[in-house]
Amino acid sequence: MSDRLQLERTPAWSGRNLAPLVLLLAAFCSFGGLLGGPALGDHEALVAVCARQMRLTGDWIVPHFLDTPFIRKPPLGYWLVALSSYVLPADNATGLPVNEVAARLPSALAALGTVLLLWKLGATMFSRRIGRVAAVTTSASIFLMLYAVNATVEMLLTFCCTWAFAHFWFAIRTRSRGRRFVHMMLFYLAFGMAMLAKGPAPVAVLAAPLAWWWYTYRAQMVINRRGPQAVRLAGAAFVRSLYQQTGRAFTRLWVFPGIVLFAVLFIPWMFAVAQRQPHAWYLWNWQYLQRAQGDYADTRPRGYFYYVPMFLGLLLPWTLALGEAVVAPWMQRYRRQRKALYFVGCWAVVGVLTMSLMAFKKPYYILPALPGFLLLMAPVIDRYLLALRDWSKTRQTSTVVTAIGVVTFIGALGAYAGGVFEGVNHQALLLAALIGGVCGLTAWLCRVNRPGAALLTLAFGTGCAFLTGWYVIGPEVNSITRTTALDKELDAVGVPVKGPLYWADQRPDSRLGFYYGRSSEHLLEPAEIVTRMVDRTKGKRRLELLVQDRAIELLAGADPVYLILDRKNLPSLDMLPRDVVKRVKIVGAVDLDGKPDGEDWVIVSNRGDDAGQHADAGTHAAVNGVNAR
Repeated sequence: MSDRLQLERTPAWSGRNLAPLVLLLAAFCSFGGLLGGPALGDHEALVAVCARQMRLTGDWIVPHFLDTPFIRKPPLGYWLVALSSYVLPADNATGLPVNEVAARLPSALAALGTVLLLWKLGATMFSRRIGRVAAVTTSASIFLMLYAVNATVEMLLTFCCTWAFAHFWFAIRTRSRGRRFVHMMLFYLAFGMAMLAKGPAPVAVLAAPLAWWWYTYRAQMVINRRGPQAVRLAGAAFVRSLYQQTGRAFTRLWVFPGIVLFAVLFIPWMFAVAQRQPHAWYLWNWQYLQRAQGDYADTRPRGYFYYVPMFLGLLLPWTLALGEAVVAPWMQRYRRQRKALYFVGCWAVVGVLTMSLMAFKKPYYILPALPGFLLLMAPVIDRYLLALRDWSKTRQTSTVVTAIGVVTFIGALGAYAGGVFEGVNHQALLLAALIGGVCGLTAWLCRVNRPGAALLTLAFGTGCAFLTGWYVIGPEVNSITRTTALDKELDAVGVPVKGPLYWADQRPDSRLGFYYGRSSEHLLEPAEIVTRMVDRTKGKRRLELLVQDRAIELLAGADPVYLILDRKNLPSLDMLPRDVVKRVKIVGAVDLDGKPDGEDWVIVSNRGDDAGQHADAGTHAAVNGVNAR
């Protein structure tokens, strides 16, 4: 009996027994973190607040963040969070719609959908077993578990792009004209939904890889047939096929009806918003075009290889298979799978390369390319499983790994139970014990010729380790202690929940509104910025003057107002007119460590009582480390 047939018939890897386990794993890794863990991050809370505002105001066209139109991003993420809040209870603390689970539920559903799509794609492209391998590895990847419980739209965008790639592949593989039309319409639907999730990002991570594959796959086939020495022939084939492939795009890809469907999904929303918010076109130019070009105030210099450590880490624990996977489309051992591997390779590699050319980079921008990497690695991991049937060459290695895992498990668990290491996070020791135990058990299962069970053990173990860290360590890493302290300080100062509170040097902390129901505003709204300035990087001084004029207008008024700013920026108050500075007092501060520093939040006000300290007397003292209160 061949190794391949023997592996298929082992109880741990048979389709009948494995499918329920894979579904359980996918659900466990996608939904396991919804019941707790860290508080929402600032960007997550922003999505939740915008969704809450939709519920409260009934305005589902123009998203609002703390009563300010927030149209930088399309509304799909806000819509889904708002819809999920209808089937879940209100937030316990505020009594308002949208709680943490409602905010994160759409991402969890998108994660599960991504796993199922890759399962189907892997089975269609390669084999049913490789489809199951793709589902297992995707479910237990750090990227999926981390963003399945993240309330931003990154997982939703990843799902939409995966959905689009799947239907494009189904369309080009079917011989039925009717089925091709249906699949291409579903492709354009998914493409449009991706745009509705995060603006033009899918152009880089979806359209660019598909265009590259469409025009180069014939040249790649020439190299596969004739070897690397046929590069010149491949180049000639590429040039000759340009015109033909362009024509075939209109006849086989249904471009014209597809573009209509694609545009209908998000362009009407843009015009509806622009009709109510005339500055919208300026804002979208600033948000998307200038950001891509690097003409953006928050742009930091990041090299072309910025994303390499990002995707290496996000693909854990399967990263070791990546090296062979990237070159698999040209390897002889994968010759029967080359066309599919090249398609998936373009999805993954071209997507990352395109984002690497952008001046503005964020770690999560490459997320839609990561399912491509995981699908690309599935045949490689499958081959490793088959190769491990002969343990005469690897018995020693598996024994060593088993021993290391057992020692790590026993040592870390003992240190955790006995409190041996003072000053060491004991929760981290518990996590280390779990990881060591999983690695040891996985290696032992490989040693006794149970590779299928080893794969599932590593996958479930990775899920357990991640969720242990999520529930035990996560709340300490991403807490709202600082925001809670600010809410208490505002109460102590006497600032009403719906009071005139402004953030002078940054965007309002969305967690203050989400967790405590406090209203706060931008000192200078985005509409005021984009209609007066085209390029924030070249007009920084003008922006400072606009902020200064707004601060003078508020602080010189008769009504009391409160401004929050970092302690390091207190000297900027000296730039205000003398009569205004005399009215300004430091009425509160958030100092968690008892050592005032530049990052502390300081509350200043123009209110007429004698509480607080005059800003002109205490500004420089506060910056030098004296508590301003």
